[in-house]
Amino acid sequence: MKQQINILIIRLSSIGDIFHTLTVLPDIKKKFPDSNIDWCVDKSFEKIVKLSPLVDNVLSIPLRKWKKNKLTWFFKLLDYKKRLSDKKYDYIIDTQGLIKSAFITKFLFNGKLYGLDKKSAREPLSSVFYDYKYNVNQNNIAVIRLRGLIAKIFDLDIDYNQIELPIIFNDCGIKLSANSILFLHGTSKESKKWDINNWKVLTEYILENSDNDIYLTFSNSEEELFANSLRSLVNDNRVKIVYKMEFALLADLINKVKLIIGVDTGFTHLANLLGKPTLAIYQDSDPSYVGIFKYNNSSNFGGNKLKVSASEIINYIQSNKLL
Repeated sequence: MKQQINILIIRLSSIGDIFHTLTVLPDIKKKFPDSNIDWCVDKSFEKIVKLSPLVDNVLSIPLRKWKKNKLTWFFKLLDYKKRLSDKKYDYIIDTQGLIKSAFITKFLFNGKLYGLDKKSAREPLSSVFYDYKYNVNQNNIAVIRLRGLIAKIFDLDIDYNQIELPIIFNDCGIKLSANSILFLHGTSKESKKWDINNWKVLTEYILENSDNDIYLTFSNSEEELFANSLRSLVNDNRVKIVYKMEFALLADLINKVKLIIGVDTGFTHLANLLGKPTLAIYQDSDPSYVGIFKYNNSSNFGGNKLKVSASEIINYIQSNKLL
């Protein structure tokens, strides 16, 4: 009887990075169709990993909670290790390239550790923990770098222009018009936010030049206030607010709309990886490194410390006839 291959993926955080990493699972399954894939993640993000039908077991660690008391952090990690099974992995792959992720992985789990070499890892010292190290071109965006790492580990011939991201969708329960547009305006980092006046100009353009409905999401009270403020500014019932929903419901909403326009936030990346036309606005990071994949009329705008105007987005929409 053929022995099952056991694989452990390490990606502790955050939402966008986890979505990027989920794209490597179909690549792995092509090499080992019957493999068992476990995933180690910070407990704050375990629901994101559970959106994938290709993950067999999610091993969540409450690292963010432990950070509140750094003096007891290691003892809590030690206690966590005692409660783990002694499962032996054939491949343990740290996709994060951080000293923290590499140390935790080496300390907790049983098996050979694979990761990025010191020239490729975000924190070069992380490579000292790995048994096998690989160089990956850092001039590519995240999803290409991650799939490139997997290609080298498993000696795969990958078509990087074809992205697969199987997701478990739960029906969001919203009856959408055929041409609905979703604005993903919310982000935890202030410098990534797009000014409400730009959103207003863009919204007015869409309303005046199409019959599209526009949906706004929020995940906290500040984002809810922003959504309500924008709707009040344009005063049109085609601007609709989607009340806070579970990740699987939001994923379903994203999958059903015609176009997504968003800031650099995790679910903007999900939209892109699902193959939806996605316009991503960057003002605090470099899209050549963390940007979305340019296909299906998707594009990046802006860059690190750059301002993006509404006219840039509007011009792209016009040129590509996205309404």
